[in-house]
Amino acid sequence: MSESDKSSNDLPLEASIPAGVVPLESILRTEELRRRPSRPPNYENENRALIALVSALADSPQTILQTLADKVLEIMPADSAGLSLLTKNKERFYWAAISGAWGPHIGGGTPRNFGPCGDVLDCNTPMLFTHWELRYPYLGVAVPLADEGLLVPFYVNGEAIGTIWAIAHSTARKFDAEDLRLLQSLGRFASVAYQAVESIEHLKLEIAARDKAEEKLRELTADLEEQVQGRTDALGKARSELARVARVTTLGALTASIAHEVNQPIGASRNNAHAALRFLTADPPDLVEVREALECVVNETYRAGHIIERIRDQIKRVSPRREAVDLNSAIEEVITLVRGELSRNRVSIHTQFAKELAPSYGDRVQLQQVVLNLVLNAMECMIDQDEVRQLVISTEASPSEDLLVAVSDSGPGVSPDDRERIFESFYTTKESGLGIGLSVCRSIIDAHGGRLWVDANHPHGTVFRFALPPGKLNQGQVQSAAS
Repeated sequence: MSESDKSSNDLPLEASIPAGVVPLESILRTEELRRRPSRPPNYENENRALIALVSALADSPQTILQTLADKVLEIMPADSAGLSLLTKNKERFYWAAISGAWGPHIGGGTPRNFGPCGDVLDCNTPMLFTHWELRYPYLGVAVPLADEGLLVPFYVNGEAIGTIWAIAHSTARKFDAEDLRLLQSLGRFASVAYQAVESIEHLKLEIAARDKAEEKLRELTADLEEQVQGRTDALGKARSELARVARVTTLGALTASIAHEVNQPIGASRNNAHAALRFLTADPPDLVEVREALECVVNETYRAGHIIERIRDQIKRVSPRREAVDLNSAIEEVITLVRGELSRNRVSIHTQFAKELAPSYGDRVQLQQVVLNLVLNAMECMIDQDEVRQLVISTEASPSEDLLVAVSDSGPGVSPDDRERIFESFYTTKESGLGIGLSVCRSIIDAHGGRLWVDANHPHGTVFRFALPPGKLNQGQVQSAAS
């Protein structure tokens, strides 16, 4: 999905716009397109194209844009099709994917402020052009010439970042309203898929930084004592960085689970798309079932994007946010993230949630970080035992109205001598541990006006508990939660 700010395939562009070029209105045929006779929809071909996009997202996400161009060319009577995206500096467009006669021009581009793609984005509406080289002379070298070019905006997260286009290089056939509908339909689906791919790529980069994070942690540790002396703003920043490193290190161990969670909605999308095709090819076609199946495809694609965004919130450096937190739902999200890892290690998990639990006030992501760390610690302590590996998470309201969360395991337990020391920075009972996880957890809970402690579980094991007040925090407490 990357691009450079300059390509050797760029079309030549004069330093200034030549005098006498024709006005935009003289090459637009958009209103005429809406009046032209329109061919009937071919939903079978359209659904095959959607299935191809779903398959590309599941099997080879990097090909999603080229697959879009190929399918536009396949289901529309066009001679070339492609997609133009804005560069990072938004000064020009680059042709990210092309299919058909203009294939050799892939990677080239046009200026943002004087070209058909720019006009479409400026007006935020589809446009049909005829012989656009009359207004944009540099397009005269893009052969074969375009007799007609149909362009629609391409949106990601509600922002138009490019255009999808189809080109007819002869007068043999003119575009109609059905072509416009198809371009917009494929574009809506592809934009969701593109967003999911971009999120996955960002996630991969962030997880790849985990190894560097451990090295940075050692450097921070070495400098920490010097920073503390007379530099209290600096200390808060170092502690915040330690909290982020702990979060990244913890999530690094969940790479397989993350892939599993993302692949679930993608696989469901593919299954629903194939079901839609079966309903479509029935005699007679069951269009109601087709619509329901395709709606499921769209919903599952959005679900994949939401999973990625939730994981990215856990990894990236974010400022603490004050909000009402439903502890039960926040813990459920953590369980969804870690369920695959627990299953692979044969750990059963059970929940005992209090109904109608009052909300806590604080940073949702930080509180989820605490639960995630406690769950992974419980899992690791049970991996080497042959007995039942059982983990229980419970919530309740105490008589004093504090909100209580408990994470219990059936492992070997923690010795009385270690029960307080395990909350010290860089103290660990694990051979490969860094000794910062529980320390960061206690800092987060303290900053939320609560407390975190450990008890023995009966008949064996350990239970970590933390209590949070239901009342609102003051702004100073929330801002210090990262430390």
